[in-house]
Amino acid sequence: MFIAFKYPLMTFLLSKILWMLIAPATLLTLALGVGLALQYSIHPSLKEFGQILCFFVFFAMLSLALLPVGSWALIPLENSFAFFPPERVDGVIVLGGDEQADISFARGQPTALDSMRRYVRFAELAQRYPEAKLAFTGGSAQIANHIHTPESEIARQIMSSIGVPTDRMTFERLSRNTHENATFLFDALEPRPGENWLLVTSAYHMPRAMGCFRKAGWNVYAAPTGYFTTGHYGQGGDHRLEEQLRYLTIAAHEYVGLVSYWIMGRTDALWPQ
Repeated sequence: MFIAFKYPLMTFLLSKILWMLIAPATLLTLALGVGLALQYSIHPSLKEFGQILCFFVFFAMLSLALLPVGSWALIPLENSFAFFPPERVDGVIVLGGDEQADISFARGQPTALDSMRRYVRFAELAQRYPEAKLAFTGGSAQIANHIHTPESEIARQIMSSIGVPTDRMTFERLSRNTHENATFLFDALEPRPGENWLLVTSAYHMPRAMGCFRKAGWNVYAAPTGYFTTGHYGQGGDHRLEEQLRYLTIAAHEYVGLVSYWIMGRTDALWPQ
């Protein structure tokens, strides 16, 4: 497996396939399916194991329904970085994330989901620092993308509509993950030593993003946005089952990403802070 780390495309494909298999919803569904199938086994031990799996799935779903488990999983990620900008800001970077190329093409208007909160934060910082360089980085994270509208063009259209001066911006459009965001944009902009850059991304994603950008050679300061939690256990948040499962999925993706990126040497620390 470690041989694959030397080949970006293979690593990208492996990461997508493995995540589809280990995502919380997938694991719970597989566990339930195996547990139900084992109920028809003629071996008592296998039947008992199947009952344990079914009980595990029920207990997990009940926990998500009654407790903010997903929010608890997100809090350490969202609390890792706060906004402490330097006195001089030379540039501001925003990471793309979920620009919807297929929906944008079908509906005839640029569409993004969680990235919209990043754009709003980016627009605010672009106005606050009128002399700073501005940059967007993000390409398609889909294994098969048959839509020819690049994510960077969707981002450009949305940002222009909310008042971001896109004529001041550099748009990097080839990167497919956070590691490539950092390295491809570094090659494109060649920041000078001592330059201070603000990094805008979702708060839960900030640890991995900061680790990647530091590793790539950037001198970056966190500008987190898009919080899902209050940052305090047991306070606020959405306690609905579907939202808690969503939060748990987001958090699990980041924890898996932090560990795998650290193993591959893509971040400067296992838990960047």
